[in-house]
Amino acid sequence: METKRLLRTIHRWGGLLVAAFVLFYALTGILLNHRRAFSYFYRLKIEKTYVPPSDTKRIREFVEQYKALINRKDDPTVIKIKGSDTIEFLYGSHGLVRYIIRPGKGEILRKEKVFVEPLNRFNNVLHKAAKTGRLWVYFSDLFSVILVVSTVTGLLILRYRRIDVVLLLAGTVILSLLAVMV
Repeated sequence: METKRLLRTIHRWGGLLVAAFVLFYALTGILLNHRRAFSYFYRLKIEKTYVPPSDTKRIREFVEQYKALINRKDDPTVIKIKGSDTIEFLYGSHGLVRYIIRPGKGEILRKEKVFVEPLNRFNNVLHKAAKTGRLWVYFSDLFSVILVVSTVTGLLILRYRRIDVVLLLAGTVILSLLAVMV
């Protein structure tokens, strides 16, 4: 009987401590699954300024020179200029392949993201619901709603002691601090 009481205490304290995390995770999961409906959580502020037209021939020649050196015929998705001595050509989504060019040193470094499977697939499907069907997105939404309902109803049916309130508040404070720090 003592073991059962200990397990119940651990479950209660742990549940109260992570209640804020569960609610946050479930609600943000639903929002992220449908970020298009929320315009990706930002609005574009556009300001247009007119400047004299300039010749882009030198820029194009520079890009073509380094594309030839890295044996790529396609244009990079993004070109970054870092400091006064580094240029990066990014190819693919989020810089899947990245060429770091240091003309002054005469070096080109190629970095490629190689995903660790099956962990990458689990992360994409289970957490981000990326590149999955509508059925999976709705399933994860339903699961998130169930998490919210069970967490809130669990919080409502408990008879609270002082330590319970302290644990619940501590979990909320920890979550809030982490949100501010990140």
